[in-house]
Amino acid sequence: MIIYTYQSVRVLRILKSGEIYRAHPSQKYGRAYDCLIDMLGLHCECPIFGNLRFHRKNTGGSTSSSVKLILKVPKENVWLTEYSEWADFLYMVQFTSPKDYYDLIAGEVDNITREKLHRTIESLKLQRSPWAYRVPQAILEEIRPEWLAEYKVKL
Repeated sequence: MIIYTYQSVRVLRILKSGEIYRAHPSQKYGRAYDCLIDMLGLHCECPIFGNLRFHRKNTGGSTSSSVKLILKVPKENVWLTEYSEWADFLYMVQFTSPKDYYDLIAGEVDNITREKLHRTIESLKLQRSPWAYRVPQAILEEIRPEWLAEYKVKL
């Protein structure tokens, strides 16, 4: 699969040196990322996000000092989620129990029901064909140097 991801120049240096890049935990999104890792059964500290070629893109992640990496990743190393479902979960996770992200702290909060939370989680877990997603979001455990097909540095 062809994946586009925006990363720092440091990530490009790691890949060009022949090393595997693995993302470090995020302080801001750490809990949500831990939940996603659990949902998808990933083996990493922090997921890496990207977009699929020929598909509608999410917000992208491009910053002024980023590098657009174009990766050729074996299908078995790519997980997909619906971008809008992930955005919804990012909002909902703050209202879930610290011990169980399936459990709302106060029952129903801010128009979030247990049913909506559970539907969102099940949607994130379900792997479908790339074309079954409106805005597919690619998720990787790592980036291997042999996957790097091309890159474009933004200055």
